[in-house]
Amino acid sequence: MLRTGAILLSLWTGFNLILALGILFMILVLGQNAPCLLILFGDTRAAGMDPRAVATINGLAVVFNACAAAICALSLTVIWLALIKREMWAFWALAGSLIFVQVAGFASDSFFAHKNLVANIISSSLLLLGFAAVATNLFRKST
Repeated sequence: MLRTGAILLSLWTGFNLILALGILFMILVLGQNAPCLLILFGDTRAAGMDPRAVATINGLAVVFNACAAAICALSLTVIWLALIKREMWAFWALAGSLIFVQVAGFASDSFFAHKNLVANIISSSLLLLGFAAVATNLFRKST
């Protein structure tokens, strides 16, 4: 179950890493606006918005997605170098940080009228299944 849990956690972190890098590419290389504008207004052009507000949204999107990419990359390293070796600190570090990020995802979605609720539920389920699979192996009593 430890390997299964590590794979599930890797799927979660890998997907979020790709998503964050994709958004960074979209904003920084392609010059597009943050995807939250699509969620709020139906397009990313932000027509009629104060350019300073758009710049603020884009700046925050860059910082957040850079942080998300960094935590996902670091998490993948911890999963495959420490957690897979049954290091308890790795379980608690990953659980504390990744569950915190997922809870923040739910909180941020509330600003968008929970338009991503289904995606957040699926994401949370995958994350919790991964931790549950790891925990059943790590916390199993030896006989």
